Amino acid sequence: MKIFITGATGFIGTRMAKDLSDRGHTLICLVRKTSNIRALENIGAVPFWGDVCDRRSLKPGMSGCDALIHLAAATSFWEQDRESYSLTNVNGTRNVMECAVEAGIPRVVHMSALSVYGRPVQRPFNETSTVGPVRFSEYARTKYEAERIAWGLHAKKDLPLVVCYPAVALGAGRRAGGTSFIGRLVGALSVSRAFLNSIHTFVHVQDVAEAVSRILDREFPIGQRYFIAGERLSIRRLLAMVEETSGRKLPRSSVSIPSARIVGTTLTAVAGITRKPPLMGLSSDYLATLREGLAADGAKAVRELGMTYTPISAAVSEEVSEMDAEGLLSDKRRARRYPLGLEIAYRAQGDDGPMRGYVLNISESGMYIITRKPYPRGRYISANLSPNRPGGYFMARGRVVRATAGGIAIDFSHRDGSIRDLIEELGKYPHASAPVADAALTRAAPEA
Repeated sequence: MKIFITGATGFIGTRMAKDLSDRGHTLICLVRKTSNIRALENIGAVPFWGDVCDRRSLKPGMSGCDALIHLAAATSFWEQDRESYSLTNVNGTRNVMECAVEAGIPRVVHMSALSVYGRPVQRPFNETSTVGPVRFSEYARTKYEAERIAWGLHAKKDLPLVVCYPAVALGAGRRAGGTSFIGRLVGALSVSRAFLNSIHTFVHVQDVAEAVSRILDREFPIGQRYFIAGERLSIRRLLAMVEETSGRKLPRSSVSIPSARIVGTTLTAVAGITRKPPLMGLSSDYLATLREGLAADGAKAVRELGMTYTPISAAVSEEVSEMDAEGLLSDKRRARRYPLGLEIAYRAQGDDGPMRGYVLNISESGMYIITRKPYPRGRYISANLSPNRPGGYFMARGRVVRATAGGIAIDFSHRDGSIRDLIEELGKYPHASAPVADAALTRAAPEA
């Protein structure tokens, strides 16, 4: 079978292309000039230069194809240009599907997402469940709109359509510290642990590839929807599996859900100013999706496609091995970190006035401040960490040792006492949004 694929250089697409190639299919893969096509070349796929946003580049590649698989999408939870979601996910899908109709392709598989269902009343939800009224990210909203376009062409133009909805795909083959679900959780554990009870649905990436191959290799089930969804797990259980697989205990520090929301809002705002992705990927869209969860039932694919889902423990093991190789699971820390979730004002050496910031976590040796004005390494910082403590201050001073687009890491050169004692004392007084008086900042000014 000659198959035209968009999005073949992505995590799922790469695995899917290899699976189809191993089954003897001829692959025409739409790629951009900036795409890394080494994996496609290794399996003998034919690269076809183009872009889903450029309608004229699509039809020549589709000519004579027996099937189309559309995976290309803007999949992140933050884009510098929000319009890119609509351009790629909505307009791109319209271009691909309309060209498929014109080319007369007899089998069209559109890769959607479980998140398009939002928050259905039914839990777990399945292919027949009513879609919820709200989606929790721009990615989900535009994928939902894209799917409606595809179904519209199915109804009006007889597009021979099947739609697949993969769960959160896990497994080897993606930079674990980048956009993988586990990598993002572990990279921001104190925030991730705010949502330990959220239920998500996971699947081994190879199962997604196999499901599509099974759809194509039988009488094509036009008009059907398939959830490719293996196991439902809480974030608590998933992190426990990471610990069991790695043999390491992950830090137990955690911020509250309200504090996690503040982190997401702040980092997203900073990203909008700096035009760089939010620190640790903690955008508002990502945290809203993490909070809501996605509890889906993938039994239909088992019944109708003969699927047997790979245990998620195997996928976790693969990802953990990659993360271990990259040093992302190191349990060596200079000091225990405590989540703080404290809004402060601080003063930087050389500045006339205070800056506002948000202390995400703190240890006996330093702290991390989310701020809209990250200072360079070496800048001296001072702050009062207990503004509402009756009749007193807890001053901390130190230098910036690391700066990112969204915040600064401070190594303490002075603090008024034990951080553990401070944490215990802060629990007695409200502090989440308390302003810090100028007098306190004056007292905290660095020495000449």
